[in-house]
Amino acid sequence: MPITESISANIPKELGDMLTKVAIAEERSKSYYIKKGLEKILQERLQDLEDYQDAKQAHDDFIASGEKGVSFEDIKKELGS
Repeated sequence: MPITESISANIPKELGDMLTKVAIAEERSKSYYIKKGLEKILQERLQDLEDYQDAKQAHDDFIASGEKGVSFEDIKKELGS
């Protein structure tokens, strides 16, 4: 059996009412929807954090290389925009 952690959260009554309606209608527990919602949100946030870390590393590597960058304005001029 997987190890679980019990948490408590205060949510607006409207959200609790929606959760109850969906749980009853689909014959699932409220915990099921809370877990699924957290999984979705946290997976997205973790992906965002990984993307940020990758971008920061690429930027740091570029700065450390000493290579000269090209400004967006210079690119626009080059393209004739």
